[in-house]
Amino acid sequence: MALTFWLFLALKVLGANSKLRQLFLKPASAQDCRTLQLGDSWISHSLIACQLECMNRYSENCQAVVYNSETGICRPGSTAFWHLQRVATSIPKTGSSDTLYYVRQPIPPCNTENNFAVYDVCGTSACIYLSTSNASGYIDGRARCSQMSSRLFVGNTIAKFSLFMYAVETDIRFGTYIGLQDFDVEGNFLWENGESLSLEQHQYVWSPGEPKSNNEIENCAIGYLGGSVNGFGLDDGNCNNRRRYICERCEQC
Repeated sequence: MALTFWLFLALKVLGANSKLRQLFLKPASAQDCRTLQLGDSWISHSLIACQLECMNRYSENCQAVVYNSETGICRPGSTAFWHLQRVATSIPKTGSSDTLYYVRQPIPPCNTENNFAVYDVCGTSACIYLSTSNASGYIDGRARCSQMSSRLFVGNTIAKFSLFMYAVETDIRFGTYIGLQDFDVEGNFLWENGESLSLEQHQYVWSPGEPKSNNEIENCAIGYLGGSVNGFGLDDGNCNNRRRYICERCEQC
């Protein structure tokens, strides 16, 4: 209670222009939560001072800090996410005595009709629907999401892709259509919001050996278990196969 109160007062000092002024820190309870380190570490006399300095140095990107109360070492983080060990700059390291605190992001509005629910992982949340039956193909999955005022899930950030990983690994456990395809230009994968898959995303979303860009039949991304060194990754598969799918509600859907 005391920590929350002092954090509220401290964040308020940052002024009305700070997007994070009304958010507060939460310790990451899951061992798999990580964050991407933004820059060099420094010494802070308290967790509050660590967070305030992070927000001062990285006003737009500071979404988490890793703090060691014994040494006072503070490490700034860009976003908290689930176990994506393929990202080399993730902190804290496995077995470290450091603690990750993420800035609690606002829970999105979520109309729970049609079994939509909020999934919240390491400070990132989304209003999603996990199918319990198969769509006849990618286009059918897209249409079913659209009928529910949503779209196939767009995992266009490390945090959102990690939330997708969490949902598939914990609740679906089948090949699952995500909103990523290269219908128009072979090898040019696009998210359902029209955004291209970035070079950074290419480094962590695919299973080893994927995508098979020379196969014009396999144009749709599918989330699998066991497909990568770390237990999860995307394959590009046949868009006409019957599979589960995942939808998200969003303002622009």
